[in-house]
Amino acid sequence: MNQWMKRSKAVLSTLILVTLAACSGGNDQPSEDDIKNAVAFNLPSGLEVADVEILVSENAGSQVEPLIRNRSNITLEFTDDFVTPVAQYDDKVVLKKLYEKGQELKGTLISSARLKGESWSVSTDRFDITRVQGNALSQYVAGNYAFEDTDEAAAFKQAYEDRIAQEAEEARAALAAAEQAKAERIAAFRKLLVGTWTATGPMMRNGGVYTGRDRKSTAGLEMTFPEGEEATGVVPMTLYVLDNPVDSLPVKAGFTVSPDGKSVKINARSNTHSKLNFYMNEIWTMGEDGMLVTGSGRDRWTIQMEKDGAATAAKKATVEKITAYDAALQELATKHRAGMAPARLRDMRLSENTFSYVILEARRTESARVFGTKEYDGDSNIALTAIHAGVLDEGEAGVVKVTYRRYNQRPYIQGSTANGVTSERFTDYGRYTIELVEKLK
Repeated sequence: MNQWMKRSKAVLSTLILVTLAACSGGNDQPSEDDIKNAVAFNLPSGLEVADVEILVSENAGSQVEPLIRNRSNITLEFTDDFVTPVAQYDDKVVLKKLYEKGQELKGTLISSARLKGESWSVSTDRFDITRVQGNALSQYVAGNYAFEDTDEAAAFKQAYEDRIAQEAEEARAALAAAEQAKAERIAAFRKLLVGTWTATGPMMRNGGVYTGRDRKSTAGLEMTFPEGEEATGVVPMTLYVLDNPVDSLPVKAGFTVSPDGKSVKINARSNTHSKLNFYMNEIWTMGEDGMLVTGSGRDRWTIQMEKDGAATAAKKATVEKITAYDAALQELATKHRAGMAPARLRDMRLSENTFSYVILEARRTESARVFGTKEYDGDSNIALTAIHAGVLDEGEAGVVKVTYRRYNQRPYIQGSTANGVTSERFTDYGRYTIELVEKLK
């Protein structure tokens, strides 16, 4: 049984070898057409393989798995003119001819082939031939190309340059028109700005009225825009106490109108106003509505401005009134050679049994106190003492005579309520009296 099986296997092996030999009789290596088809598969349009001549063949594999390597002469032929673009003008192209239709290229090909079923799969190992540049002319749309150094190519270039010049001119015109429109917008807004803008109310911070050190004084602003159409410039600005605009501080400020002609930015710089405890060191923005704004979020400042209106007139009138008042005070002080009144009687530093003239305004202040009746202690506030003594009513101003006397005894001088002021008692050797010299009318 085993011997019969061994003999059967030997016979089967012999039959297989004979069959393989018979199949490979005319297909023991790739044909020239196999090589031609393999090369043609990778050629660009307009170029084809005209001829293949196998020069040398060898089996680099085995009889079971052959690997045939061939060296062949190969001829390529152009079936279309080959061109390359040398200039592009929009959708028009200028071409240079590289190869004529029918022109041939010759070279050498080293290829490898493996048997795949009953056909050969050929691959290129090395291809020694002139490298083909460009593309087939048929790939370009007729009417959209011209050859170099022709009138048609020159026409393409001229049309392109004319279009570029026209577009450049249109762009310049559009830019000039845009700049003109911008200048007109700025000029219109500048015309609106010209004049004096004055605060109609106090400066606000985060929706609340901002107050200074005394928790009463509020801030106002005034700025005057000069005539002109320029987008930038200097705008004189003043920071002042709203109810006393004479108490003011100059602010250095420059302005820039926005390109859309709808707002102006003001870059302000100043020292600190002592009473307001505030300084300008921000960029403010104001639109046509006159609302001046800076900051954002939790630190937003606003102040409503009005141009050449009631606010400006009222501020001017107040300044004139205060200025006239101050001038009258100065004149009255000069007339009586009176100095400015200090806070307390003691601060006048009078010697025993002497007197002096001072000018004062009878205004109440917080924490002010008065000690005594008709005769007063040196710690008494001089303005409040004048009101208590009936020398001046609250809000009035004038020159008063303050006399200091020293006694040998120090009885208690009782306090009292007079003219809306309540005084306290005191005891001291030195006592002050106050009399009216002349009241400011």
